[in-house]
Amino acid sequence: MKEKIGIYIHIPFCKSKCYYCDFVSYCNMDEFIDDYIQALCNEILQNSEILSSYQISTVYFGGGTPSYIPSKYITRIMDTLKLFVNDEYMFDEVTIEVNPNSVDYNKLKEYKKAGINRISVGLQSTHDAVLKNIGRAHVFKDFLDTMDSIKKVGFNNVSVDLIYPLPGLNVKLLDDTLNKVIDMSDEYSIKHISIYNLEIHEDGKLKFLLESGFLKLPDEDEEYIMKEHINSILEKNMYHKYEISNFAKNGFESKHNLNYWTQGSYLGFGVNASSFFLGTRYTNVSKIDSYIEMAKNFNVIAKQKEELNKLDLMKEYIILNLRLSSGVNINKFKKKFDVDVYSLFGSELKELCDLNLLVLKNDDTFVLTKRGTEVANIVWEKFI
Repeated sequence: MKEKIGIYIHIPFCKSKCYYCDFVSYCNMDEFIDDYIQALCNEILQNSEILSSYQISTVYFGGGTPSYIPSKYITRIMDTLKLFVNDEYMFDEVTIEVNPNSVDYNKLKEYKKAGINRISVGLQSTHDAVLKNIGRAHVFKDFLDTMDSIKKVGFNNVSVDLIYPLPGLNVKLLDDTLNKVIDMSDEYSIKHISIYNLEIHEDGKLKFLLESGFLKLPDEDEEYIMKEHINSILEKNMYHKYEISNFAKNGFESKHNLNYWTQGSYLGFGVNASSFFLGTRYTNVSKIDSYIEMAKNFNVIAKQKEELNKLDLMKEYIILNLRLSSGVNINKFKKKFDVDVYSLFGSELKELCDLNLLVLKNDDTFVLTKRGTEVANIVWEKFI
């Protein structure tokens, strides 16, 4: 039986740039879309030997805003990937990210026809004033219209993205957002909720607006209360926390992201996309014109190549698995690396347990404590 591999597709086009965004994305460059998609399909074909040797298990369309471009391009990419499977139903999970103002019933219908079976909707907040503060191009009503279309098309595996803390957001408004999404969950098949902690990037517009006093974030105490409410409200409503920022109904965890977090193989296609294959990490060029030219001529597109040695892989494995509620299992670590985890990291693990940042469960699995999740960066530093 073939080993499984994940596929990431980067669609970098957007209607507008959100103030907090640090991803490689482009606005007002629609004239590049056709050439870009052709280049991306060329890159897929360039990796045909690998793709023919593995079973494509998951596909994830991220961005940018994948739903911004015409649906025919998503279909073209899916058709290219289907060249490497005997049956399109062999895909375990195919996800596309959509923004509420850039998708409609017809697009969603085409996505389903192409083989997409999971929709991830970028909501961020249900409050229009908060959305405006972070430069989102939609309002809450757009989200409701999108969810109606998703339901009509028949998708039964939907994820919703939220962010906290945000300018103009308080505990009451966050609770309201969570409860509105939960109230919709049965009718609209919302099986998964991702809640990301806001990152403020050095050259971002949000950083400028905050430093200039135009916007203000909640203070640390309020942010802590928000985090507590997120955990308690979602757990109470049967969304279990399986990763630091991700909650799901049982059986609806993101298969694609779990492949990342368990150090599975994946190939990334598109500008600035990353791959991890046979212990090596690759990153594509980040300029769209360079990418198109190189892919058009079937040239090597990866600008960075990092070969991880065994120690690097073990450290990364621990960090990634500690993000998960399932934690680092001693026996699985031994089976994967043929090394006893205590022989290399015994002192670090003991110190973190003494600090009440880790706990050993069932005598065989290290997991983050509640305190550990709050200061996770301190834990990661022990394995960098």
